[in-house]
Amino acid sequence: MFEENNALRGTEIHRRERFDPGPELRALMAEGPMSVMESEDSPEGRTGWLATGYDETRQVLGSDKFSAKLLYGGTAAGRIWPGFLNQYDPPEHTRLRRMVASAFTFRRMQDFRPKIEKIVEATLDDIEATGGPVDFVPRFAWPIATTVICDFLGIPRDDQADLSRALHASRAERSGKRRVAAGNKYWTYMGQVAAKTRREPGDDMFGAVVREHGDDITDAELLGVAAFVMGASGDQVARFLAAGAWLMVEHPEQFAVLRDKPDTVPDWLNEVARYLTSDEKTTPRIAREDVHIGDQLVKAGDAVTCSLLASNRRKFPDPEDGFDITREKPAHVTFGHGIHHCLGRPLAEMVFRAAIPALTHRFPKLRLAEPDREIKLGPPPFDVEALLLDW
Repeated sequence: MFEENNALRGTEIHRRERFDPGPELRALMAEGPMSVMESEDSPEGRTGWLATGYDETRQVLGSDKFSAKLLYGGTAAGRIWPGFLNQYDPPEHTRLRRMVASAFTFRRMQDFRPKIEKIVEATLDDIEATGGPVDFVPRFAWPIATTVICDFLGIPRDDQADLSRALHASRAERSGKRRVAAGNKYWTYMGQVAAKTRREPGDDMFGAVVREHGDDITDAELLGVAAFVMGASGDQVARFLAAGAWLMVEHPEQFAVLRDKPDTVPDWLNEVARYLTSDEKTTPRIAREDVHIGDQLVKAGDAVTCSLLASNRRKFPDPEDGFDITREKPAHVTFGHGIHHCLGRPLAEMVFRAAIPALTHRFPKLRLAEPDREIKLGPPPFDVEALLLDW
């Protein structure tokens, strides 16, 4: 029951009101930086905590006194998905992350930049040729995200559309059976990618991992890494781009500054990332031993979920917390913190730096096609279901 309650509340707490924290999260933020979500009714019972403070979140995520080896609900567990980096602890995490990180070198990122820019321009060409109004979720966010990630991973263009649909359906289908079927299709295909890469390593990300560390990474780990990177990166980048386009039409005057005077807003991406926080929370961390987080004693076995949304919007509802593209060096934990910070952050940020400014230039008068219609959000993480825009 402890696990079920925390899993359920962990979703409900983070439902939003447009871009902002919803009422339940706001109430917990007002209580203080550490709140109790659930306690077991026994003398030695565990407690499920929610960290909403910026400093407390960084302390939890940066501490070696917490374990990431767990099931979603919050109990420590030895079972993990091979290759899923967010479920590993050192030294296994250190070993596997080091191998995967070899594909994210600065030189590889810079060499990949022109391809990202071409993908963005081609996508905008298609939108412009279609004519408005256009739903920017399936026509802007997902095509850019999945094409970039697939190209980076070495997935053939002919397979990308089907793979993208399977990935999206595995997350968004309302029918449980359809979600499972889509997930199985996605997992099967990624297994084929891993097997082919093992036989014929190319110049893509997985080819680099196999060439440099092939003897040190198992087939199961390679498959897991492929599925994890594609799933996490494609999904998060797509959601960020959709939310970013929505934010742009809500604040046209601020994005006009990005278009016309980009040198005056050098920290614009950090501010967009802080304000949107496309993943609202982390998976829970389990305390290995008693540890003080802020003013609270977290006991060994307790679970702490970190609210990245609350941590990034810590002054909310103060007007100073509002979106300000001119904000200098806005601190945020959108990509996590500590050893589990987002490995694909450099790639994701390159996509954002290419796509958002290009959108401001191509469609300077971008606007909601139906301004009186509510923008619907799916369950967390931040998921804009449809975004009909015109220009």
